[in-house]
Amino acid sequence: MTSSSSANTTKGSTLDRVLQVLAIVAHSRGQLNRESIAEQLSMPIASANKLINQLIVLGHLQENIIGRVIAGPNLQSLSHDILKNQRFSEQRTSVLQRLADTIGETCGISVPNGIEMIYFERVNCNWPLQINLAEGSPVPIAASASGKLYLASLDTSIRENVLQHMGLTEYTPKTITNDGLFLEELSRIAEQGFGEDNEEFVDGMVAISVPIGSGALSFGYLFCHAPSFRTSLDQLKTHLPELRSAAQEILEFTLGELKTE
Repeated sequence: MTSSSSANTTKGSTLDRVLQVLAIVAHSRGQLNRESIAEQLSMPIASANKLINQLIVLGHLQENIIGRVIAGPNLQSLSHDILKNQRFSEQRTSVLQRLADTIGETCGISVPNGIEMIYFERVNCNWPLQINLAEGSPVPIAASASGKLYLASLDTSIRENVLQHMGLTEYTPKTITNDGLFLEELSRIAEQGFGEDNEEFVDGMVAISVPIGSGALSFGYLFCHAPSFRTSLDQLKTHLPELRSAAQEILEFTLGELKTE
């Protein structure tokens, strides 16, 4: 018969494993498969598979089209709710509002979600005519400034795998649909350090994006988009210093909040 203390220890160990798996997936940015997670946990692959399967059934994890383990809908929703309720949310909104006022166009934050990007937070410009993509809206990862910047941050082999399984959808006449040209575009974006969308997702919309953090310490992407008749892509690029400064400010708020948790 199992003692109460032994049962509690087992439950604690299982909970620890669950939290470890979720932490590893959250930090891996979609680059780990089941075997890699088992290796990081020093667990037999059969045990890791069982735990991962349970978390997939519960909606906390999912596997993408190339077999990498990523956050599931429940975990994504929870993480977004946590970010929304953090004490620095008003400061973050203030930074976005100041940036939107300075540039005169809509600014926001997007986060990767499988093969899409999610508009996590945004502040609209004051122009009567706006391109309204509401908070929570999914945008294609291969045709958006933030999405291309995210893909460009991945290893070259992973970019190729993602592209092979994802394919390229044409949204406008300017969408890049040739695999070779798209990989060249990602290499160029990786080198320049910012993403750009030249009317590739929405006809008549241009956008730029910079990372909030870098490497494993990434909290999403700060973007700015505008109608091309009012602001050209080259004009938006002149505001990259302001975007990078705002991204650094948001990063510092985020790190400060995490240290107090």
